[in-house]
Amino acid sequence: MQAVDYLIVGQGLAGSVFAALLLERGRSFVVVDDHHRTAASKAAGGIINPITGKRLNRPSLIGDLLREAFSTYTMIERLLGAPLFARRRVLRLFIDGIEQRRWEAKQQLPEYEQYVCPTPPEVPSNLASAHGAFEITVAGQLDIRQFITRFRSLLKAQDRLLEAPFHYDLLRISSTGVEWCDIRAQYVIFCEGHRMSENPYFNVIRLNPAKGEVLTLVAPGFGDPRIIQCGKWIFRSLSGELLAGTTYSWDRLDETPSCEAKDQIQKGIKSFCKFNFEVSDHRAGVRAVTKADNRPIVGVHPKWPRLAILNGFGSKGALQVPFSARQLLENLEQNEYLHSEIAVCRPSLWK
Repeated sequence: MQAVDYLIVGQGLAGSVFAALLLERGRSFVVVDDHHRTAASKAAGGIINPITGKRLNRPSLIGDLLREAFSTYTMIERLLGAPLFARRRVLRLFIDGIEQRRWEAKQQLPEYEQYVCPTPPEVPSNLASAHGAFEITVAGQLDIRQFITRFRSLLKAQDRLLEAPFHYDLLRISSTGVEWCDIRAQYVIFCEGHRMSENPYFNVIRLNPAKGEVLTLVAPGFGDPRIIQCGKWIFRSLSGELLAGTTYSWDRLDETPSCEAKDQIQKGIKSFCKFNFEVSDHRAGVRAVTKADNRPIVGVHPKWPRLAILNGFGSKGALQVPFSARQLLENLEQNEYLHSEIAVCRPSLWK
């Protein structure tokens, strides 16, 4: 029987980042993954943005989230020897006058100052900005697909990946660890995305999974290095792909791209982009969204202390996963405090 420190279930963004932190610490582990086709990581933009949504809010813990994301992804780049992450600026074009006035109130708050350019941004002629714009200077973008692919190759080369489905009925739990098939580990870490609803140990926590879709475009007329947002977003990735997204759908949770989403994204992009483009690719994935409060689910099961979870990141995975993964690892190894906003034992999850 193979003895390791950790057994990780799922090699999406969360499972891969947690495994990278284990490599950094010299811990032993095995990742079990069966090429989950509907995983959110397959169709994620990887945008890291401190000011989001229609209400232009700052995500909770944003300072900690940004610091951990920037440092962790830089470490992972060194580990894999490939450019996967970049600090980026975000050009936010106002959708209408209401959004413009909302920002006029927000920008007066001192907590926004460190994230935005104090002067009006330059808007190129091939973008429409009838209501104005502002520029976010502290943002970033992770090439999630390249990260997952390259990290999978590393796991295979180091014989740390088991390509198989995880059968819960084969899991044996004791006070000192877990056993599954021929693997013995101190902890099992579930990073299953929306498949958490099939997990008999955590499925009491309700999810509200949302399908998201992303287009790859061909547009020689677009050369702006920034992430452009105006309802939808468009940007050129590190690998040169021009990506546009995204959508939210709750009625058909599969990996099949839909004509409705394609039309919705194209219409949204055309509302603020004056250049021509063609669609060359179309991808879909399903985000794991926590129904109770839309926040991550991190920590040890309240009844089974050898079972832990790292999940529920919705559309902010690239921003939230590094901080959450580090919190979980410190909690397991140093008994460090888990922040109450992400802790799995918060009462709202177990009603």
